[in-house]
Amino acid sequence: MRKRTGDWRDLLSAYSLALETNKVFVGFCAAVLTAFVMFLASWAYARCAGLGLLAASASLKELGTLGGERPLVWELLSGKGLVALRDFLPLLNPFYGNLCHFVLSIFTYAALFCVWAYAGGIVSRLAVLEYAKDDLPTLGEARQTAESRCASYLFALWWPLIIIAVCILMNTLGGLVASIPIVGRLLLVFPGYPLLLISTGAIVFVVIVSVLALTMVVPAVSAGGRGGLENWLTACSYVIYGLRRFVCYALLAAVIGLIAVVGLWAVVEMLISLIYKTVEFGFVHGSAWMREDIVADKAVLVPVAGGWNGFFSYVMWVLLMVLRAIPAGYAFAYFFTAGTVIFFLMRKAVDNVEIEEIYEEEEDVQAEDLGAFPVEEEPPAAEPAEEPEPEEPEEQEPAEEPEPQEEAEGEEGEEEAEEEQ
Repeated sequence: MRKRTGDWRDLLSAYSLALETNKVFVGFCAAVLTAFVMFLASWAYARCAGLGLLAASASLKELGTLGGERPLVWELLSGKGLVALRDFLPLLNPFYGNLCHFVLSIFTYAALFCVWAYAGGIVSRLAVLEYAKDDLPTLGEARQTAESRCASYLFALWWPLIIIAVCILMNTLGGLVASIPIVGRLLLVFPGYPLLLISTGAIVFVVIVSVLALTMVVPAVSAGGRGGLENWLTACSYVIYGLRRFVCYALLAAVIGLIAVVGLWAVVEMLISLIYKTVEFGFVHGSAWMREDIVADKAVLVPVAGGWNGFFSYVMWVLLMVLRAIPAGYAFAYFFTAGTVIFFLMRKAVDNVEIEEIYEEEEDVQAEDLGAFPVEEEPPAAEPAEEPEPEEPEEQEPAEEPEPQEEAEGEEGEEEAEEEQ
């Protein structure tokens, strides 16, 4: 990355910051797992539709076919990803259908957020250290950080869903009360109407702010190290208090990202086409190893069937089509990398915090290591007692020398003689 300037010009180099092997690899894995979650959601939707649990409509019918007649994974590999995503979008709107549709939509979001929280945490942690500290962390270090803060990453994305679910539950309870004849209708008018305005307004507010702040929520955890709710509120506050600045940053990042992703997509499509064309030039066997079909005025590669040749044709086709996940992986890496840069710039503008200030958990790790092996606390060392000042020795009178023993015996004899007299 070029020299950091600490302003909007850093977004001009976000595409190169995201074009790093570890970030693209994590993004590639996240794209594959996202497609798998979408396939499972489509399959579950098709099963529920078959049981008559879902409302019937044209768009929802197309969504059901992604789990049946035309599997979503096949659509993505065949180069019809945009069409598949268009048909999948109704499931991302919880209010598009009935209650069963709402439940499936919430579970789909929860599963997608699990994938995005973990993979986005790794990518954003790599971007945080590289952008703020000019460091080159390893993938293992970033993965360790993402695992240690897994709950914060998850709840930072889940809190909007929790708040929305609570508000919807309140409105649903209002509907149950309103089903009571006469009294229920009266309560629905007052105090029901003001309460419905508050709860539904909260839903609209949370949806709008959370969608705008989504790009900064995960980087907030990577740079801040606090709880999920606090990081979500921090990202939302940056959107609210710096809306104009954030919109400018987001639009600039979106334009740069769109150009980079489309350019990479064109390179990958050229690579797939050249592999097929050049191999086809030298292929002289009787049966084709792969063929091109015209679908919607577009040439599409499809495998051939029949024996071992058909098996290896399918294997080669899958290997070629998986390359189309590379642009999706780069888009994933760019989203969280650009979001990291935007987060630092917004934090600097709103909270006046320098870019270099990030949360390091070395002290926490040391505390956990000490906690794993309890050590008895030593009592505080007693303060050394003050030594008394040496006293000056008192002058002692010289002891009287004892008289000789003979003189003492003579005096005793004289005293005895006097007593006898």
